[in-house]
Amino acid sequence: MGSTTVPAVNPKTRYVLTLTSGTSWTVPSGVTYVNVTLQGGGAGGYGLGTTYSEGRPGQMISSTLATTPGASISYSIGAGGTAGNGSSTPSGAGGTTTFTGATSAVGGASSSGTVGTSQAGYNNGISDNKAAAGGAGRIDVEYWA
Repeated sequence: MGSTTVPAVNPKTRYVLTLTSGTSWTVPSGVTYVNVTLQGGGAGGYGLGTTYSEGRPGQMISSTLATTPGASISYSIGAGGTAGNGSSTPSGAGGTTTFTGATSAVGGASSSGTVGTSQAGYNNGISDNKAAAGGAGRIDVEYWA
């Protein structure tokens, strides 16, 4: 009986990168596809006396994209919406997050006192009519190399 040599297996390592700023990402060597999860910016919170709401969250979308090693992929991170304060100042909507080749994630809608359902842009001072700005969007990039 002869012996059989089994070739060594080169397992790949999983990486997850979170993009919160910048405008482009370079695909690492050997990476032919990525999974991306985009989140739009959150809307600002609203506060006036006893009427308040949290800012609404940005949309979250996931996509799997074919890539070319060494290619530069453009993206943009949606800004958080401004805080609303007073009867004539609704909160600002969150910005849209984009990643070339993937569907864009729209930012959270603005609010003028209707109770929202998100965690971003939570009202932080009802008695003194203060509300917080919404959180910026983000992109999670998952790949194996």
